[in-house]
Amino acid sequence: MNFLYSDGPIIACSTGTNANSAMAVIRISGFKSLSQFKDFFTKDLTGPIEPRKVYFTSLVLQGQFIDDVCLTFFEGPKSYNGENILEISVHGNMLNVERILGLFQSYAGCRLASAGEFTYRALKNKKIDLSQVEGLDLFLNAQSSYALEQGLSLLSGNLHDIYVELYNLFLIHKSSLELSIDFSDDIGEEAARDYYLKSLEQFSSKFSSLVKRVGPMGPGLLQPEIVLAGLPNSGKSSFFNFLLSEERAIVSSTAGTTRDYLTEFLKIGEVRYKLIDTAGIRESSDLIEAEGVRRSKSKLTNAFYRVLLINPFEISPEFDDLIINEFDLILFTHSDLPGFNEVRQKLILKHPSLGSIGAIDLTRISQEWETYFFNLVNKKYLDITLDKPILLDRHKGLILQADTILMRYQALATTEADVAILSHELNTLGSCISDILGIVSPDQVLNSIFSNFCIGK
Repeated sequence: MNFLYSDGPIIACSTGTNANSAMAVIRISGFKSLSQFKDFFTKDLTGPIEPRKVYFTSLVLQGQFIDDVCLTFFEGPKSYNGENILEISVHGNMLNVERILGLFQSYAGCRLASAGEFTYRALKNKKIDLSQVEGLDLFLNAQSSYALEQGLSLLSGNLHDIYVELYNLFLIHKSSLELSIDFSDDIGEEAARDYYLKSLEQFSSKFSSLVKRVGPMGPGLLQPEIVLAGLPNSGKSSFFNFLLSEERAIVSSTAGTTRDYLTEFLKIGEVRYKLIDTAGIRESSDLIEAEGVRRSKSKLTNAFYRVLLINPFEISPEFDDLIINEFDLILFTHSDLPGFNEVRQKLILKHPSLGSIGAIDLTRISQEWETYFFNLVNKKYLDITLDKPILLDRHKGLILQADTILMRYQALATTEADVAILSHELNTLGSCISDILGIVSPDQVLNSIFSNFCIGK
């Protein structure tokens, strides 16, 4: 992240660079004065330009017309990132966008911004804190309405308010400990002690409501994946194609046709799932197929929703290891073949954990069954998000860490008379609370967050 230490003018466009669009917005930030760009527009930028007002003008270079554009000036420090920002709305043909970006690089001393650099400058200039940056990251990359809402809640909503209130309650409690050290003679030892315990209770009560939102959620809630698993020739690819309503995967009676996993997106309710058709699980001397099987097992481990498809006519030794995994749904396929009920029942007797599982005929699967499957997946997601769990791993880890420290500190608060010991433990707790809000911003955390940002944000 070399841009962390650069404060020169940057330019970027987060739309119109990968596909043609009606309009693209180009953003320039970090310049000293609008007069730097007076030769690029027919609008007189040396005169009074009202911030946040849109002006229609032509973009020109050395007298040559480039495009008709709209420009808006956001004056620092009252802008998104605290710097002067010029936003230029241009026609969104990719060639036009690239030409204009190049123009400002070559003739206006701008350089292309790195991913997330505009927002990093907002963080550096204290316009937002780290938890708000993470909220924006979550919002920009959300795969569900719940993740979208939590991103906004972290950015400027309820969850961020909870973090701020928690930190303020911590500061109040910390001041109560300092008060008992420096001013107990003035206000009385008993009054100082009551104030100390009351402020601890207020902080603990607010923090406990946060801890309840950090329960075990299982893998993949942030970017949920539906993984179809099974032995070769179990019908995974046929089921994959059915759910997508297109012939995306190659279907063949030859085992091992799918040698690596296939991925497509599938929207169920208000969640965008990644649907994955995995390679059939079996031992193979083929290096490519063996790698595909390894990847399939990894995907299965981290899946949000696991579906096992079983062709009872073709069971290999690998099946015993496969069914050790926990599955949300198990489907017997090939129910159209003669003798299906007999071989299925024989398999269930050998593996009672399979229970009385329904069968599907992949040649005649109905739309009603698709609705039933979608409802099962949607119900699991809604059940898990009912209690508003916190999605970000960094936040969850810090909250659990702070909870452990708080319990230790609460025990000391009623038994320990040495104020120095209490103060040391309280400072350790304060470090965790500061990290949650993002008052402390380690570079490795910033690298991880901004790697997910798009260019121009």
